[in-house]
This record gives sequence, C-alpha cells and structure tokens, in this order.
Amino acid sequence: MTRISKRAALVTENWLIPSDGYYGIFSYGVRFFGEKIAVDLAFINNRDIAKAIIIGIPFVSFTVKFGN
Repeated sequence: MTRISKRAALVTENWLIPSDGYYGIFSYGVRFFGEKIAVDLAFINNRDIAKAIIIGIPFVSFTVKFGN
C-alpha cells in the first residue's frame, strides 16, 4: 500500500496457490479511507483471467470499524 493522499492509497495483494507448482493471482486498485470505513475499488487478475478480460475482474470491498 502506498498513500497518495490523506484519504486514498494505491494497494496490491498477491497470492501464490500451491497446485502442481504455483498458481498466481494478484489484485491492484485504490483504497479510500473515511473516519470509520475503508472502501477498495480494485481488479483481480492473472494470466488466465487476462486472456478474457485484460484489466481483470472488478472487485469492491468495504471495511467498517465498530465501537470506539
């Protein structure tokens, strides 16, 4: 994650899944921060997905802070 402003960051996550070698999946996108919420707007991709959808599969994630 790299902050680009007080309320936004560029993010990436990468996974290696063992199966007859390793199968790689990665995601990239933007995370927006609020007082009690974070929202990710990203794409999930790998070599197989890119054959059908070059930029990847759209992905949206919400994280909410409960309590104090």
